[in-house]
Amino acid sequence: MNNALVQPGHRVCEYRLIIPLSETLQKAITQIRRKLHDKYRLSMPIDWKPSLTVLHCHAYEGTEPKLIERLQQVAIRTNSFKTELRNFGTISAHTVYVDVATRLPFQELARELKAVRSLIKIPDHDPHFVSEPQVPIAQGLKPFQFTRMWMDCEHTVFTGEFMANHLVLEKRSIANGHFEEIQVFDFLSLRHLIKQGTLFG
Repeated sequence: MNNALVQPGHRVCEYRLIIPLSETLQKAITQIRRKLHDKYRLSMPIDWKPSLTVLHCHAYEGTEPKLIERLQQVAIRTNSFKTELRNFGTISAHTVYVDVATRLPFQELARELKAVRSLIKIPDHDPHFVSEPQVPIAQGLKPFQFTRMWMDCEHTVFTGEFMANHLVLEKRSIANGHFEEIQVFDFLSLRHLIKQGTLFG
């Protein structure tokens, strides 16, 4: 193992910056995912919660305080915004997801988040700034699983909306195989109110 991964302050940790869904949408999507996973006998992580990943990266643990500070600055500059989910999509015949119809606010957020790029430059670990996030339903599907599941989802109507008003930074280290929440960053503006988690279909 590379010594840089274990030396104090130089240990590489995995980070994920997410926007959580409303509780109503979390329950609705979890129910859909559980039903499909049971039907096709797929394993489902116990601690999985539906969310939108806007940044996935690795960083040296010693830079974590500075990373948190920079992310706080981004959150201060970001206004809350309405996010609409609409129906399902696929990736390369192996993944089924709930699609996000809202585009512009996530593109702007991805540009703002690039201010932390210098802190997450780790060899062999390129950061992923997500300008078009999705909510995964099933990943790593075999061809026959994908075909049958997509037949279930392709013409299924699902819509929902919620207010994106904060970011959550999660961390996973070599010693801990699960992501753990380490910081919440509230957006500056919470003035726009909508009904949380409106569902149809």
